[in-house]
Amino acid sequence: MARLEAEGWVPEKTKVLMLTHSVLAAEQGYPGIAEVFKGRNDQFVRKEDPVVKFSAEVIEPMCAAYLAGNYGEMFQIQGAAPSIKCHADKLSWRADMDQLVKLRREGSIGQVLDHLKKTGRPVLASRIVRRENDLDVLKDESIPQEMGALQRHAALREVPYSEILEVAKFVEGATPFATQHSVKGAEFENVLVVLGGGWNHYNWPQLLEFLETKKIPKNKSKSYYRSRNLFYVSISRPRKRLAVLATQTMSEIALKAATHLFGPEGVEELPLDQLN
Repeated sequence: MARLEAEGWVPEKTKVLMLTHSVLAAEQGYPGIAEVFKGRNDQFVRKEDPVVKFSAEVIEPMCAAYLAGNYGEMFQIQGAAPSIKCHADKLSWRADMDQLVKLRREGSIGQVLDHLKKTGRPVLASRIVRRENDLDVLKDESIPQEMGALQRHAALREVPYSEILEVAKFVEGATPFATQHSVKGAEFENVLVVLGGGWNHYNWPQLLEFLETKKIPKNKSKSYYRSRNLFYVSISRPRKRLAVLATQTMSEIALKAATHLFGPEGVEELPLDQLN
């Protein structure tokens, strides 16, 4: 890290690229949401899930406006001016918003949805209402296997709403982290690419070995090209500075490939205690 700082790296202008959301979610504080949408990351990354979308685009902006005292903006986000005819109406709105703010910090996603179903401040999106109604119809019965979206919705209700806050930061680009899959076409001043293990589709030491030897077994061809393409997408994102952190042990052949790619001065072995 000292070397990077000496070369002009600053956290505010650095994007950290990781391979999977399982690692990123644990780091950023939304492991429960990542588990609910395991294998379907676009459901929350691209806000395709109605709860994630409504939370990021309505609940969070409304609460931010309320806490800042921008009540006109809050009602504009809601989409309609409220019917406030007396002081009691104002007190009712304040009580409901105060409770919503509290539930965002301390409650589950389900508790927030239940609160909004009761108050209508703001009114839930129709897709969320339909899923809530479907759950009510089933009551305590198990959700049929073919109703995958409803199963995920039920699981999402149990997740702390605080994870939504972290997801919202991620999808709006308010964190220094991203996945390598999500940055194609984007550029950043500084990029730190993390090549980690633990995922079957990608073996980074092996990729480097294949790049060096040019000997790619037929049964490894598909994984080689998939890994190579993702690797090149990742290392081509910086405008000025690039660092690649490999957390797996590299063979001599893999290190030779890294040296050819980044130069003798660009490859440095880190003690294990710096990777923990």
